[in-house]
Order: sequence, then structure tokens, then C-alpha cells
Amino acid sequence: MYRRHKLEDEEESHERWLISYADFITLLFAFFVVMYATSNINLNKYRALSSSVVTAFQGQPGAVGQPQNMPQGLQTPGLPVPGVQNQNGQVPSAVMKPLPLSYLYQEKKQRDQEKIRAMAQQLANTLAQWIEQKQIMVYQSDLGVEMDISTHLLFQNNQAAYTPQASQILHIISAQLKNEYRTLQVEGHSDKHTFSGMVDAESKRWTLTATQAARVAATLAADGIAAKRLSALGLAETRPVSSSDNNLAQSLNSRITLRILTAEAGEQLTTNLANRQEVSPAEPEATAEIPTMATPATLPSAMTNKRNSQP
Repeated sequence: MYRRHKLEDEEESHERWLISYADFITLLFAFFVVMYATSNINLNKYRALSSSVVTAFQGQPGAVGQPQNMPQGLQTPGLPVPGVQNQNGQVPSAVMKPLPLSYLYQEKKQRDQEKIRAMAQQLANTLAQWIEQKQIMVYQSDLGVEMDISTHLLFQNNQAAYTPQASQILHIISAQLKNEYRTLQVEGHSDKHTFSGMVDAESKRWTLTATQAARVAATLAADGIAAKRLSALGLAETRPVSSSDNNLAQSLNSRITLRILTAEAGEQLTTNLANRQEVSPAEPEATAEIPTMATPATLPSAMTNKRNSQP
């Protein structure tokens, strides 16, 4: 009868630790190689970068200090070492001072004013034929760009109906302002002689200017300008540009003013609904009855009457 022989237990190998040790040494060697490679700094590129950064923020190239513990042979001539006095006996600072917020604010405001100036010039070039006829005037102010368009150029006489050239002019303006993402105010103005002699002439002037401003704003919105950037306001004859009574003054006062605001003015006009606080009527204060107190003048007579009443 065949019997199966038991397999002898294999002897345990004591050299397996060499494999793990070899892998560990290899990884350690690779780690030190990477550390050595990253520790080598290109000094020329470092100096060029530091000089560019200082020039951009301070306008003084070469003002960045070099490490104090840098070997003598690697130090760059002309660069100060922190803690070491220069020829004037002063210790140069190796830390760049941060720019103040006022400086950054002025820089932002100046850049926005330059964009406003370029926009005004572009609008003036585009509308040159009407500017030469004194029917459109382009101005620049601290609030932005202002365009005064004669009412007779856009609307028929004392009406809210467009003239034949109104759509063309407004389309040219909207094409220039479509990608500006600024707040636009449309104001309607009239002369004090408009509707003169009629009943409720002042009320009609308010209604006419408000209707004309609203129609211009609606046309700009239809041409692609975001409606949330637009506002329309009728001011009747409250803001004339001329106080004369001749026909030229009347034509100047009857106008549509289109104002393109700067970024600062637009932010000030933006209403944040989350910051509104409701104001409720104040509750009436309860008036308590104050007991009448005797004045010093009545004290002697009251005391006299009391004495006389005693038995």
C-alpha cells in the first residue's frame, strides 16, 4: 500500500532583510539627490527676479538684500547684507514695505479716469458729424462722460415720438457702450417756455421729459445694454444750461443727457438691499401725571394756614 510522505518544513531564510534594506538605501539615496538638485539656485535668475519685483513696486532696482549667511564668494556686489552697515553708516532694510491702500486706491481711480477719457474721445470721433452741427456735445467730468443730445434731434416737437435719425444715433451710442459694464443715467430736460400758455404746463413738462428719458433707456436696453445698468429721470426745466430767453438757449436747455458714470460713482449709486433697515413709526410716549409741588413762594402761606387751623 502506497503511503504519502510528509513534506519537510522548509527552512526559514534569514537573508530577506537584505532586500528591504537595499530598497531603503535606494530610496534614501534618491531623496538626497532630489534635495541636492533643488538646493542649487541660479543666482543670476534670482538677482534678476528680485530686481524686477523691487522695480515694479518701489522703482528702486537693486534694493533687495541678500542672505546674511551667504558665503563671501557667492555674495553679489552692490546688494546690501541685512545687519551690515553700508558706507553711510546705515543698516539697509531687506524687507519691502507694503503699498498703502490710499496709493492703490489712487492708482485704480487714475486708471479708470484714463478709460473714461479714452471712451469720451471715441464717442466724440464717432459722433463727429452731429458735434460739428452743435446738436450733440460730449463732456468729461469727475462723474464720467456726459453727452447732451438736442431733443429736436431725437424727438418730434414736444412729443415722445422718434425722429427718423434717432434710431441710428442711439444705435451708434449703444454699440460703443455695450461692453463697458458701467452705470448709465438718462435724463430728460426741457426749457421753461415749453407748453407755455397751456393749462398745467409745468406738469406736462415733467411728464414729457420723463417719457422721453424712459424711451431712450428702453431703446438702449433693446440694443444690448443691460437694463440693470440703466436709469431714466425726467427733470423738466429744473436744470437749464442757459438762462437766456432766446431760441438758441431754448434749444440748449431742451436736451437728453446721457451720463456714463465712473466705477466709483457707479458703486456709490448701487443700492444694497441687504443693508436696508426698516424704520417703524415711533410709539407715543405715555405721559404720567406729575404731582403738583408747592413752590417756595407758596410755602409760608401754606404753613400759616396750617398753624391757624390747629386748636
